Amino acid sequence: MSGQPALDGIRAALCAALPGWVKEVFNEQPEIWSKGSDGLDLVTNVDLNMQRLLKARLQELLPGSSVVGEEDYRPHEGSGPLWLVDPLDGTVNFVAGLPVYSVAVVLMIDGEPTLSAVYDIVQNDLYSAQKGGGARLNEEPLLPEPRQSNLAIVSSGLLKDFAIVAPDALAQLLTMFKLRNFGSQALHLCYAAAGRVSLVASREAKGWDDMAGALIAQEAGLRYASYDLGDAPVRLDNDQKSLCAPREIFEKQKPLFARSCA
Repeated sequence: MSGQPALDGIRAALCAALPGWVKEVFNEQPEIWSKGSDGLDLVTNVDLNMQRLLKARLQELLPGSSVVGEEDYRPHEGSGPLWLVDPLDGTVNFVAGLPVYSVAVVLMIDGEPTLSAVYDIVQNDLYSAQKGGGARLNEEPLLPEPRQSNLAIVSSGLLKDFAIVAPDALAQLLTMFKLRNFGSQALHLCYAAAGRVSLVASREAKGWDDMAGALIAQEAGLRYASYDLGDAPVRLDNDQKSLCAPREIFEKQKPLFARSCA
């Protein structure tokens, strides 16, 4: 695989196929299990079956590539192209009947997000991006709205950090933004890319939650990086401590979010 035209063809093929792949799986009756030590996270047969389908279809789409996902993640060995997938971002919403959940797919080449797609299943909206090629919503160029939203999305884990470590910083944040959390980090980042919210911050999002939407946001002109002031690289299966916003807002607010890391 080489060059921008080849990547554009892969992105277009992924976007054309992804809604159909979702329909193959999401008509199943969900079976639900809890995961994690606190019992607050869930996994369903839909997550597992969607991940299996993505593994097969993505390797057909790009022969020689590997696929890893949230439900069986292990560090990738080798230097070949890697698909990182979240087969159902927003499982708790899906189980509860709340209409905010998505499938997120990103192609990593040499460790860098190169192309991605996030499918908003309920709204039938497909966000996508290609590194250096811009972001799209339903194949139309995606440019953030010029208006400034006063909405910010902050994860529950980050709110807990603020409450314990820097409650005064949380109080300051609340004077600047109305806070929201819709329960699908991939969609949160796409909402930022579309200009619907001004800022997205999460402590506990992992790489499979963040990387697809982050590329879309960056290609729409936003800044995405860790708000932690440390320089150590972050593994994909660790907390990303991520902040995404237009550049001016990002630079202004990063020190405030860094206070939650004390």
